[in-house]
Amino acid sequence: MSLVLVADDEPAVLEVLSQVVEDLGHEVVKARDGAEALELARERRPQLVVTDHMMPRLSGVELCRRLKRDATLGDVPVILLSAVLPQGAPEAHAFLHKPFEITDFESLVHRSLAHAPRAPAPEPEPPVVALGHWTARALQGALEVAWTQLKRLEADPRLERDALASLGVQLQSLDALGRTLRDAARLMSGELSLHAVEGDLAWHLRDAVSLWRTRAAVSLSAPVEPVSVTFDADRVRQILDVLLANAVRQGQARVELQSSRSRVTVRVRDGGPGLSEETARRLFAPFQFQDGPAGAAGLGFYVAAELARLHGGGLSVESRLGQGSTFSLHLPRGTRAEAQSR
Repeated sequence: MSLVLVADDEPAVLEVLSQVVEDLGHEVVKARDGAEALELARERRPQLVVTDHMMPRLSGVELCRRLKRDATLGDVPVILLSAVLPQGAPEAHAFLHKPFEITDFESLVHRSLAHAPRAPAPEPEPPVVALGHWTARALQGALEVAWTQLKRLEADPRLERDALASLGVQLQSLDALGRTLRDAARLMSGELSLHAVEGDLAWHLRDAVSLWRTRAAVSLSAPVEPVSVTFDADRVRQILDVLLANAVRQGQARVELQSSRSRVTVRVRDGGPGLSEETARRLFAPFQFQDGPAGAAGLGFYVAAELARLHGGGLSVESRLGQGSTFSLHLPRGTRAEAQSR
């Protein structure tokens, strides 16, 4: 039996593909977008990845590229599925054009696994990591059912659109909570490491801001020229999303990127009610749920601060009641941010 990662943003398709792979006698781990697939691949080390191309946050082709650049995942075969790429992509091990016959998919899974690296002997997880993984997987099962039912409800024109949209937002929050719990457990046990490469932080910041501008007013001040930093792009994006989500909940956000020879700083300002000194002091501690504007993102702030620390930088907040808050992400320049694990 092999471990197969299946990624597709359509719940019904994800369920069908996963069931086919399970019927072939293999264990399946599921992802609903490319970024989650990359995270799960690094965590679970599958022997085969099956991915759709058109997915949010990270496309199937980009997922293939990231996997190939990973020292421990570069040899894992990837089956790319797409209705828009007629010939597939050179980054993938194999390709199927949608729609396809299930028998063709089964044959391709068999052939691809013949080229898969042998699964390493599993090591026991520390209890806190095992708890985080168990919680995330338990949430995933319930959420898959909920997403499927939501898709069915959305097809009914008699139902109120605003209510369905609100339900979708809440399901997305639960999705994020599962990932955050898993990351928090790995951070507390020292099991999470970075995959840092040199890149343009300004480009990644503009990309993050462009998404959040669809939900609220977000202004950005950043250099036009590239800002070269060695960082884990997925993890820094995770930090930025925590900060931007918090600011957007206040209605608007002002973001600025400043750089010097030794470090870069991303500041995210909001116009919210601000935080008390006690709340600000405890904000980056794990499992410190507060009432008010910071409460919903409590664990996310802890994860973001620890990810910044792993980069050799830090996360800080300046806030006063009635005057809003400013969160600052500091990252070093000039030295390679090393992946840390114990």
